[in-house]
Amino acid sequence: MQAQPISETDPSGAPTSLSIVKYGAKFQNAQQAPLQQARVFVYRQASAARTGPVNIYLESRFHTALLSGGYTEFCAAPGRLAIQSVYDDAQTLHLGKEAPGQPWLLKAGNTLYLRVNETNAVATPLLEIAPDPARKELALTAAQIHVLSRAPVALTCDSPAPLPPAAVAPAPIVAAKSPVPRAYALQADALFEFGKTELKVTGYNAIEAMAQRLKRDYSQVDRIRVIGHSDPIGKPKPNRELSLARAERVADQLRDRGVKPVQGFKVEGQGENSPVKTDCPKKVTPASKLCNEPNRRVEIIVYGAKN
Repeated sequence: MQAQPISETDPSGAPTSLSIVKYGAKFQNAQQAPLQQARVFVYRQASAARTGPVNIYLESRFHTALLSGGYTEFCAAPGRLAIQSVYDDAQTLHLGKEAPGQPWLLKAGNTLYLRVNETNAVATPLLEIAPDPARKELALTAAQIHVLSRAPVALTCDSPAPLPPAAVAPAPIVAAKSPVPRAYALQADALFEFGKTELKVTGYNAIEAMAQRLKRDYSQVDRIRVIGHSDPIGKPKPNRELSLARAERVADQLRDRGVKPVQGFKVEGQGENSPVKTDCPKKVTPASKLCNEPNRRVEIIVYGAKN
């Protein structure tokens, strides 16, 4: 999955001061994602000012420690994947892996490029980067190889999907784009403390990333439904009010970041009525809260013309 080390140098070509080989081969190109898997790149720019590592956890399991100018590549099964990215996590006894992490939806046959955002002095969230600029930035990085992944979800990539033959490729048909709804989900535990409506630092970062994604992906946004969901812990009425207040907070933040649908936002709170996981214990315990984490979410349904 990653290239073997070819020299003891960093991406700029300068020799390292340690005996451990930290970088492997420089990034060359990105193969097509396998038909049944998603391919993921996570990287730090070579110009990153901070010298400490950014630990990357996949579903709270250690994957790698990215240094300035390093990248990691792995494949994963389609579905939702939570990634924690924490700067210099050893200083806090690796407690960063216990955070909810940023949720990403992996699709079979697709490649996801994630760059560590180091503009914040405290947090180091991941930003999704479009393929062309991401590959230009990756060209200045090298494979991070000084540690081994312990994340079961990081898989060896299958053979990449074949490209369609150019000789039989149909001529492009130019047609008017009609609004097609697409659903996104933000895990509430990444946005809010349990039972609260005030956004956490990770919440602001997740909404900022979502706003940038919508601006990049859509040529026009007609309308957006923001739907809050709670877990079944507690009474139905407070749960419904909590889910509505959280949905309103997310909609307000998207507006503040320049996401302005032509027909506006429709905000809803469904409380505990639409769970995605129904087999959690009914008794209020830490285990029940953890089990119900997927049910606590804010869905964003976008109707618009995609780029």
